[in-house]
Amino acid sequence: MRNPLNNKITEIKPSGIRKFFDIVSEMKDAISLGVGEPDFETPWHIEDLT
Repeated sequence: MRNPLNNKITEIKPSGIRKFFDIVSEMKDAISLGVGEPDFETPWHIEDLT
């Protein structure tokens, strides 16, 4: 099967932050602090401070 990506693209090594997120994604109790994370409701006592 032909690879649809240019060879230059396929030769780019993953960045350190990409490796970090891949490792953390496999951890059971880790909380992602990426954009839009964590995905849970803000506790009422925190909301009342605003």
